[in-house]
Amino acid sequence: MSENEVKESDAIHLEQAQSQDAKDMQHVHVLSADQASIRRQLIVCRCLLGIFEAAFGAGAPYFLSLFYQRGELGFRVSMLLGMSPVANCFASALAFGITHIRNSIAPWRLLFIIGRILYQRPRIQRFVELDTRLTQSIEGAPTVLFSVIVFFFLADSPGTAKFLTESEQTQAVERLQTVDQTAKNKMEWKQVLQGLSDYKNYIHMTIHFCCNYSFAGLSNFLPTIIQEMGYTSVNAQGLSAPPYFASFLLCIVAALISDRWGHRGLVITVSAVVGMVGYLILAAVEDEHKTGVRYFGVWLATCGVFPALSINITWLLNNQGGDSKKGAGMAILAVFGQCSSFVSSSAFPDSEG
Repeated sequence: MSENEVKESDAIHLEQAQSQDAKDMQHVHVLSADQASIRRQLIVCRCLLGIFEAAFGAGAPYFLSLFYQRGELGFRVSMLLGMSPVANCFASALAFGITHIRNSIAPWRLLFIIGRILYQRPRIQRFVELDTRLTQSIEGAPTVLFSVIVFFFLADSPGTAKFLTESEQTQAVERLQTVDQTAKNKMEWKQVLQGLSDYKNYIHMTIHFCCNYSFAGLSNFLPTIIQEMGYTSVNAQGLSAPPYFASFLLCIVAALISDRWGHRGLVITVSAVVGMVGYLILAAVEDEHKTGVRYFGVWLATCGVFPALSINITWLLNNQGGDSKKGAGMAILAVFGQCSSFVSSSAFPDSEG
């Protein structure tokens, strides 16, 4: 090969390499743009989810207070809020169970395969993308479908409940007039201002802030905490489920006790002290060989914090003199008390193990 041909061949190779580099850079830019677009879409969706979900946490306990007397409310509110640790228990148990499925296919892929079988997606190359969206749709579908049932069948108040006769509606309304005799069909702005200026509501808000900080930290990091005790990630998921289920049971027990004998403040105090002792054990016992003691601390922390949180909400609802004041108190608790979820995400940084 002559010298000119060698130079020409080198020039061609260089041009091809530069062209490939340009294509690669273009591909990188496209991927970056797609990722940025996806991130923006996720942020928008998360903001919309927060906006539409915001009223539920405060609205659902408030709604129950329109139907039940003071001595009946704790059990109902605890059943409602107790679904949070039950959901965490179910998620941990499900993750533990899926990872123990023995099959030629990786266990986590089975979730996507189930979705594919149900909907029979035809294109293999879009398998992951489509089935990920499908799984997310399946997770949200029950809420959307059940909202239709709620819209048509959930009564606004005992006086408008279609499943009650006229005499039963009258009796249901009258039994709630033992304390609050204000009108139920309009906003009492005087009561709203009283609720915003009542110091008790801010005490309840502070209690909720502290309890929610502790519980949100456990919800986010409990499997990691247990894994740091020397367990595998799979076993940590399995060991996370029992404390959550026990906290739900104790939440119901605390509600029954406080409904029957009152003294909700005492029940909250005892529960909070139990949770505090659990956290102190986790903070003080650093010996990796004392796994049982540290795991016992997890049980105390989980079983103490959540009963205190749910009974505190019931106590706030009991401490108000009218429905409008009650709504103002719940608004204070929800807006400021829930802010602890922001800071709980940094409760256990990686730098501290």
